[in-house]
Order: sequence, then C-alpha cells, then structure tokens
Amino acid sequence: MSADNSNRDKNSPFITLTGRLVLRTFGKHSKSEHLGVFLVTDQGDYLIRPSGANPFMPNPLMPLAGKIIVATGCIEDYVFLAQTWKEEE
Repeated sequence: MSADNSNRDKNSPFITLTGRLVLRTFGKHSKSEHLGVFLVTDQGDYLIRPSGANPFMPNPLMPLAGKIIVATGCIEDYVFLAQTWKEEE
C-alpha cells in the first residue's frame, strides 16, 4: 500500500500543516468509496490519518471534523500521515 507508514520513504520530510478537518467522500464511484477525513489547508487538501494507523479501520481523527488542527507528519502520494496533531484554540 503506497501510503502505508511501513513503506514510507525515509527521505520524506516532516512538515507542519494547519487546516480544517472535513469529512467528504473518497474514491467516489469505486470499490474504495468511503467517508474520509481530509485536512483542508492553503497548500491543498489531503486525506489524513495517523501514521501507522490501519487504513481499513475507522479514522481516529473523525471526531475532530470541523475543527482546525496543527499537524506534523509527511505526505505520501495524496495522504498526509500525521505523527502529531493538536486542536487550535
């Protein structure tokens, strides 16, 4: 799986992004269609999940939908793999 933490390119830089978490359909009209958690930033929108989390299990960031967070991690393909995150006040 390309966005799996175990396959992460060790040269991928860790970056910090600030944005709002939103729920939207991922993979529309495909077998992979599901409700995904996206980080919407000024730099773009990224599917987000905690680094090392199972992509086939519920996303633990889902309860934060609608909140603005600051997250540190790396971008693999279209997925932001978050190492740390905190809700902005």
